[in-house]
Amino acid sequence: MTHVQGYIAVFAALLALTLVTVGMSYLQLPSGPTIGLGLAIASAKAALVVLFFMHLKSEKPMVFWPLALTMFLFIALFAFVLWTEADHIVLNAANDEPLTTNHQPLTTNH
Repeated sequence: MTHVQGYIAVFAALLALTLVTVGMSYLQLPSGPTIGLGLAIASAKAALVVLFFMHLKSEKPMVFWPLALTMFLFIALFAFVLWTEADHIVLNAANDEPLTTNHQPLTTNH
């Protein structure tokens, strides 16, 4: 397989994954599985771009250690933000919508 054929195959895979992402939006899945599936598809697309277009597929293993450390720290920081902010998000389990409260909006006295 020539280099051009490889790039065309990666382009076709990226196009197919994009179509799967768009098609997934019409399935009316609950938000949790939709987000998980969307992140999995985005990760697969990112891996294709990194491996083939950034030529990391043929790199030496030493290059992957800094990349792995960066990925670990990114995931840890992202998880920390989600963990600290999760108490602000309360969903109604029946319809997967944010719960409303009886709080009155703030008004100013003029």
